[in-house]
Order: sequence, then structure tokens, then C-alpha cells
Amino acid sequence: MQERLQELLDEIVRAGAARGLSQGEIARRAGLSPTRVSKLKSAEDAYLSTIERMANAVGLKLALVPNEPTLEKLLNRGLFGAGD
Repeated sequence: MQERLQELLDEIVRAGAARGLSQGEIARRAGLSPTRVSKLKSAEDAYLSTIERMANAVGLKLALVPNEPTLEKLLNRGLFGAGD
């Protein structure tokens, strides 16, 4: 779980950096303290609402996506084939 949480946080911080936001600014926009964000990076688990607030602060939305990439299905002619 910690690895996946770290991936999500890294993606949020990268998206913020691309918009010129520091980690502290992301925290402020999400209504969190910079200390809380730092602690999240070493946490084993976090509230989904906290991750969602951080994502929203940098213009991202949390979503569930299929485990099988659409591009791979398209390249393998499975996207519009029988049964799809």
C-alpha cells in the first residue's frame, strides 16, 4: 500500500510542479499543513479524502481506470472486436 500511496503523491507533486506550485503551496491549496504532506510521504496509509484534496489542488481528479490499457486493446485489435 505504501508504494502505491507514494506513486499517487509523486504524481500529484509533479502535476503541481508543472503548474509552478511548490509542495507547500499544494498543501495550502488542499487545506493541509506542509508538515502533514511530508508525513504522508512516509505513511503506510492515508485517507482517500486527503489524497483527493491534494489532487484537486493541482487540477487532478482521482478515478478508477481499467487495468487493461485501451491502447493495448486497440493495437491488438481487441477494442472494436467481437464482444467489446
